[in-house]
This record gives sequence, C-alpha cells and structure tokens, in this order.
Amino acid sequence: MTESPETQDTVEIGLDANEAVVLFELLSRWCDPKTDATPAGTCFQSTAECAVLLGLLGHLEKQLATPFKPDYREIVAQARQRLEPLWDGATLNG
Repeated sequence: MTESPETQDTVEIGLDANEAVVLFELLSRWCDPKTDATPAGTCFQSTAECAVLLGLLGHLEKQLATPFKPDYREIVAQARQRLEPLWDGATLNG
C-alpha cells in the first residue's frame, strides 16, 4: 500500500551537478525582482506552487558551492550544453 502525499514526511529528488546548477540558475532568474524573466501569474494555479519552487531554490542554495565560483557563468553554460540534447522541444509541452 502506498502512502498519500499528505502522510509522507519527505520525498527526495536526485539531481546530478549539471541538473542542479541549471535548475538553480532558472529558479534564481525567476525569483529575481530586477528581471522580467518570471513566468506570468497565469502559469500558476496556486501560490503553493510558487512556495514550493522558492523552497526548492532555498535547498539548492544550501547545497551548491558552484554559484560562488568565479567561473560560475561558464559552469552554467557547460551544464546547459550537456543537458540540451535531452530535450528538443521549445517549451515544456513540446
């Protein structure tokens, strides 16, 4: 028998270093008040979704040292390049 999401204490998601740095960069950009790169409010059905994404960014901030490296931009570019072959759609839905 599986537990419902309401009864589970935690769920772990594994990311490799490339995935983590690309996700960190995306969420950081979306949360930056100085940019227009945030998805429109119509993208979200609930403020809970924003809370989860912000929480995920916080977890990444605690674990990643990469954003503090002087060559961070190059690391992000290389990570994106490695991951790009995994998806050929222009958006999440293709």
